[in-house]
Amino acid sequence: MAAIQIRAHKLRDYRLEGWEEKIVGRWSYRQLAANPQWRDGWISFDAVTWNPGDGLVYCGLNSIDGDLLYAFDPAKATFECLNARQWTDAFDVKIHRTLLAHPRQGTLYFATSLLHDIDQQREARGGKVVRYDPAARRYEQLGIPLPHLYIQSIAADWERGLLYGFTYPAEFLFRLEAATGRAETLAYLGNSLLFAQPHNGMVDRDGWLWGTCAETRAWDEITGPVPIRLFKYHPEGDRFVWFEHGLSRRTDPVQLVPDPPGPEGAASALAETRHKDDYGFCDSMAYDGERYIYAGTTAGVLARIDAATGKVEKVAQVMATGRFPALAWRDGILYGGGGMNGWTQLMRWDTRTDRMESFNELTDPAIGDKPARIHEIAVDRDHTLYLGENDNHVRSSYLWTARLG
Repeated sequence: MAAIQIRAHKLRDYRLEGWEEKIVGRWSYRQLAANPQWRDGWISFDAVTWNPGDGLVYCGLNSIDGDLLYAFDPAKATFECLNARQWTDAFDVKIHRTLLAHPRQGTLYFATSLLHDIDQQREARGGKVVRYDPAARRYEQLGIPLPHLYIQSIAADWERGLLYGFTYPAEFLFRLEAATGRAETLAYLGNSLLFAQPHNGMVDRDGWLWGTCAETRAWDEITGPVPIRLFKYHPEGDRFVWFEHGLSRRTDPVQLVPDPPGPEGAASALAETRHKDDYGFCDSMAYDGERYIYAGTTAGVLARIDAATGKVEKVAQVMATGRFPALAWRDGILYGGGGMNGWTQLMRWDTRTDRMESFNELTDPAIGDKPARIHEIAVDRDHTLYLGENDNHVRSSYLWTARLG
């Protein structure tokens, strides 16, 4: 097994009780928000990004109390609260995906998502797109693109000053001008049967936004052979290309490299998720800046998309349990993270070779604990990894650092 040095960093450390016994499938969001243990302690690190301008790791939280943004100093191993509650309201409870660092301006862009139920939708104004200037410690709200809908992820076209976002619960794609805040709805992506949007989209060097959508089949209640498909969009001429294929699946027989070994005893946990059928749901995307967009699927498959042709190739089956929501790219190396129920894994693939490694023992020896899930990864210039843990149901989630041998 490949060597790893891993450490947990605790922002909050609440012990949580009763998930299986009284909460899951029973409680409402109002009950969670009214319970101090869960309101204050049930945090997740849903978005993490390393900022080369100041060397800090910015952490977007799922936190019912609206305290959503922190900076982590790797040199000191300390967190700093960035006072997001000066602009959040009662329904801004997470920065889900993604937290983007502008490569030239040093500013950060993100959006807010929800946990509240349908009975509060009229009170909730909608997800906010926000710009944060770390040097000035200043927030600027760019707008609410779609009233009452919240934002699961954003992608950026820095050259054209555009942000794209994917909304929830209803699945729309919007475009927002960063300079003016003017927003426009571009398309709907879902249908009545499937949650279709990518966990995060990606913009290639030619300005195409890549994502996933669902077939409509409004006359039928049975999915077709390719229910989740790729699309790409370009702002010049409002051009969409709707592909008839999607991402790779576990059962696809041809792949580029052998499967890396998974954790001993791990088994698929897809039946516990909304993605129990493997339709190639997109769990993550990362771009090499040139030819390939890499995608992890909820079934644990790594695929790659040729940005010039749209061709998809299966790379390998990577995550033994399923869920592959974290990918990061640096210096020709692709890093990945995922897994469920404590069977969490990290992957390292030097894309110039056929060597793919899996790191399956993610326990911090100082505390004897490991992440329940990995939701996002950031990597700094020294290839230290920062892992955002989410959805831990027995304690507050932590930020983790990892050095791979």
